[in-house]
Amino acid sequence: MQNYLQEIETITSKAGETVPLQRKAFNAGFSFSLLTFSEQLEIWNYIWTNTKVYRAEMFCLYFLEEHITNQEEMGASWSTIKVWQDKINRWETSDSISKIYAQLVEYDAALILPTYKKWNTSKNPWHRRQSIVGLLYYSAHRKHYLPFHVLIDLVAPLISDNAYYVEKGVGWTLREIGNIYPKEQEEFLFENATKICAYGYSAGTEKWDKTKREKLKEIRKVGRVLNRKSSISKFNK
Repeated sequence: MQNYLQEIETITSKAGETVPLQRKAFNAGFSFSLLTFSEQLEIWNYIWTNTKVYRAEMFCLYFLEEHITNQEEMGASWSTIKVWQDKINRWETSDSISKIYAQLVEYDAALILPTYKKWNTSKNPWHRRQSIVGLLYYSAHRKHYLPFHVLIDLVAPLISDNAYYVEKGVGWTLREIGNIYPKEQEEFLFENATKICAYGYSAGTEKWDKTKREKLKEIRKVGRVLNRKSSISKFNK
């Protein structure tokens, strides 16, 4: 396994700096490219677990992307690749694996959602972010959607989360939910206008008309004033 790790790290180091060059090097293949999916997955899992090279991590995700349309293979990989989330600590790998996980949700939500519910309450902000961004990734990529209440039940606990990565994830996911459930998303945002984080507001309403955005903005502004007065009143008692 160590030889495979060294092979990939050498290829990525010589491929060039840009993503197209890295992908070109990936597409050229490796010494183990003709092995079965499960055999290759074992190798890529070793590489993911042991490399400290970002580009080698991305090669692991390119491998999954290569097989993303094979429902049977992807379903069989879940017990292995759900552990990969534990190593995520940067935007690029987080977003790339969100794409994989969201496809798995579409294939078999019953298999994936119990893990997402655990991640939703994790102390690790990258886990909390994944529990919502990995629901849809981009809604335009999805052929089938989960019901609104299933999606929002994971988003709602995080709307006031103050971790930067989670706030951005809340905004991303609310925007994508709005693409497929616009009426329900609008009602949710108005009902939670004073609770929702800044990124949730800005991204969640980016496709609204100006009048509606200003109305929600005013509700949030009034809410902040009332909260400040309430805090001062409690301090003076």
